Amino acid sequence: MRTLILLILSLAACAGETPNIHGTILDPSGWPVEGARVTCGSQSVYSNAEGRFTLAGLDKCDAAIEKTGFQPQTAQLGASTEAKISLAVAGPVETVVVSATRTETTPEQAAVAASVITGQRLEELGFPMLSDVFRDIPGLQVSQYGPGPGALASLYTRGSESTATLVLVDGVPLNDPGGELHLEHLTSEGIERVEAVRGPQSALFGAEADAGVVQIFTKHGDAEDNMPHGFVSYERGNFQTDHWIANLTGGFDGRLDYALSASGYHTVGEFQNQYDRDNTGTVNIGYKLSNSTELRGVLRVYDDHVGVPGQVAYGIDDPIPSEETRNQTVSLSLDDSRGSNFRQRFTFGFNKLRDRYNDDEPYSMQPLAALVRNVGGPVPEVYFVSLLNPLLLPTPNQIPPGLTLVTTDAYFGPSDSLNLTERKIAGYQGTLSYRGGALVFGYDYQDQSGYLSGTNASRTNNGFFANLQQSLGKRIYLSGGARLEHSSAFGTIGTGRGGASFLVLREHGPLSSLFLRLTGGRGVTEPSLLENYAQVLPYYFGNPNLRPAVTNSSEAAVVAEWFGRRIRTEVSGFRNSFHDLIAFVIDTWQNIEQSYAHGVETSVQARLPKDMLIMATYMWLDTRITSSASPESSTTGIGEELVHRPRNSGSVSFAMTPRRWSFVVGGRFEGQFQDSDFTFGVTRNPGYQFVYASASYKATKHVTPVLRVDNLLNARYEEVLGYQALSRSIIGGVRIGF
Repeated sequence: MRTLILLILSLAACAGETPNIHGTILDPSGWPVEGARVTCGSQSVYSNAEGRFTLAGLDKCDAAIEKTGFQPQTAQLGASTEAKISLAVAGPVETVVVSATRTETTPEQAAVAASVITGQRLEELGFPMLSDVFRDIPGLQVSQYGPGPGALASLYTRGSESTATLVLVDGVPLNDPGGELHLEHLTSEGIERVEAVRGPQSALFGAEADAGVVQIFTKHGDAEDNMPHGFVSYERGNFQTDHWIANLTGGFDGRLDYALSASGYHTVGEFQNQYDRDNTGTVNIGYKLSNSTELRGVLRVYDDHVGVPGQVAYGIDDPIPSEETRNQTVSLSLDDSRGSNFRQRFTFGFNKLRDRYNDDEPYSMQPLAALVRNVGGPVPEVYFVSLLNPLLLPTPNQIPPGLTLVTTDAYFGPSDSLNLTERKIAGYQGTLSYRGGALVFGYDYQDQSGYLSGTNASRTNNGFFANLQQSLGKRIYLSGGARLEHSSAFGTIGTGRGGASFLVLREHGPLSSLFLRLTGGRGVTEPSLLENYAQVLPYYFGNPNLRPAVTNSSEAAVVAEWFGRRIRTEVSGFRNSFHDLIAFVIDTWQNIEQSYAHGVETSVQARLPKDMLIMATYMWLDTRITSSASPESSTTGIGEELVHRPRNSGSVSFAMTPRRWSFVVGGRFEGQFQDSDFTFGVTRNPGYQFVYASASYKATKHVTPVLRVDNLLNARYEEVLGYQALSRSIIGGVRIGF
């Protein structure tokens, strides 16, 4: 009797349970999709940070799943099994970005100019240095002081200063506080995707995102996959180059996921003292505390030792200088969902950079001679023609008409330095999603410190930010944000940005969609620690009263998709004005310079057959210096163009990626631009063309031979005057997957 009563009570309890439908929404790469709308009848919910959703009180339904940037999808859902839904990305390439608004969205919805480079694309390119990848992003320009990986490289966004683009790894800045970025050491293995947002982003990212943000997201594993996966690869190339990569991803018990990667790049180089030894490691581990809460930690470390040969194109022999750089980046985050519409994130980050320059050579000098060509006009120009033997100089009658003989000396001597910088960050971000929009708000704290040329320095920043996205109907998307930042160095400053995207046309003949985008914003870059606090008396000293450099920017763009969204074209016109730029004057730094950059930026992405991708970019850029610390200088004087910003630049690539093999070929070009060699008085660089190719073939399930050729046409050029670029480089090997 007792057994019968218990059975009846159990059946009654089960009958009284309310059925619920559970599921997870993923993107094509297996990442969870946050904020996807799932509709069953009159009930709608949004997926949380883990991509999970719950439809309460339903046993089964035909659901509609929608998320901007993905193709709409339908699915039959039931309470008996948990659904796993994979969404297809809309358009020819992935366009979902996080860096535009600090939550998942699309460039159209956020009203920003943004590009995404996927991990798959990096693999197809043969895992190049990220400095090479950035060259193919519209609006970004890179200049490198010498041959191959390891040589100092600078990044410019739409004509900005090289300190005005913030680069982050999983939310942690890599730049020196207020200063330069060691772009030349960033490798591309262990990376899920790279996002680049052009235009001032200080409203969301603080006082270093003056002209744009580039964010690097590292790979993470799948907690549902208990079987480890990965690959190891080894490649060998000319100039005694070795490149190896090891990668491992997986999960455990549906809660823990992990991704580990390591790489080494070692080369003797083409020229004396051009060696490079670069080692990089990445660890990304996540743990689900519950279905709505996840803890994630990321560690990325690189260690580089590189020779600094100097201006080898001018015959300068400098066999001793070297630079040792070590960078450690830690990112910790706790993501938590409170219901389907509110998500919050707590973050902590740490970045430490140690940079030592070694040069113990004795005092000496080397005579130099060259022929240059002077071109008169409102802004005189000087072009390099040829290098001469200083011991066999031509007589005046032997010098061709229109050319000038220049003789000078290169000086050598001991010059050691050690710079240590640290950045600790902590923050909170809340995201409230609702039908038609999202509100992002939060707080950021930074503690910046360093040991610079014998001086200890420190400062703190506190920032409050908010960004609102709102759609008006199905044709108008508005986005705007603001930030109030207080620094112990420069006080309190406000920044902001706003934009609107208008869907002008839907399907119309070959046209799939046509958007008009209008944006404006204000960004700032704080002074570097050196500029604020240096004390190298009596030679120079810092200026604690410096103000942040300011960029005011506006943009108008037309974005169109064609032929069933197989082709995407974008044309943007932008206008940037740079104020309060910091320059060294006599013995300290001052806010004294101003300039502008106007331009037109275009890009085309076409995926015709599904395994063929064509990409092309072009930028026309007009820059001028309007206020200068050296107003009469032939390089940085008033009326001159900004150095290393070509008026014409672009890239094109063609990729074929069938199931078993891939082939990518591409090219880049830069027209002539303003430069300075600090040797012969040359001020114009003729520019260059660069062609590359990469290929792979999956010979078996586990074995893939790979090949990459850089500078395929063996062009001789200098990205910076006097610093010879690497000649043709060929590297190949094998990748073994498991």
